[in-house]
Amino acid sequence: MLMVEADPDWVEGELAAGALACPGCAGVLGPWGFARRRRLRGRAGEVRLRPRRGRCRDCGVTHVLLPTVALLRRRDLVEVIGEALLAKAVDASRGHRRIAAWLGLPASTVRGWLRRLAGRAELVRAHFTRLAVWLDPTAGPVCPRGSPFGDAVEAIGVAAVAAGRRLDLVAVPTSAWRLAAGASGGRLLGNTNAPFPAPW
Repeated sequence: MLMVEADPDWVEGELAAGALACPGCAGVLGPWGFARRRRLRGRAGEVRLRPRRGRCRDCGVTHVLLPTVALLRRRDLVEVIGEALLAKAVDASRGHRRIAAWLGLPASTVRGWLRRLAGRAELVRAHFTRLAVWLDPTAGPVCPRGSPFGDAVEAIGVAAVAAGRRLDLVAVPTSAWRLAAGASGGRLLGNTNAPFPAPW
């Protein structure tokens, strides 16, 4: 699997130009059909998605090209998941039921997100702190937020600001949660403790 921009035309252009590298061997990916259709919940309703597939011209392995609006094996848009994580980071006393009611989602879904991030908070904090420094060596330190969960969410925000500065996205600010999806290889809330792919 490879994380890509959400714009299907951009993905097609990159595939046609041979600009996408195989995550396994760094060979060139070419077009290779589509993955199964998915429906993702968003705040404004459902979003339909059919990710493109690419096949490596060197090793022959196929990869799903998952847009950064989604996380691996999650049914909700990354922005919705991010709202829940941020709500918990801002107010640690806010329980999953209150956050779920605010988002209009099942409590068990939100509880799962919060538990998963809490269980890998140090991994997330360390990865996004390194990413922020790689993107902008002048970036200040990640300010402690009083809990590993809060520190992890803070590190994602610092990395997003650093990405915006590096890419000069003043007019079109980078979404912290899309950055988190891409920089974690879609595994921000993954079910294993496998390390995230390094962008450097």
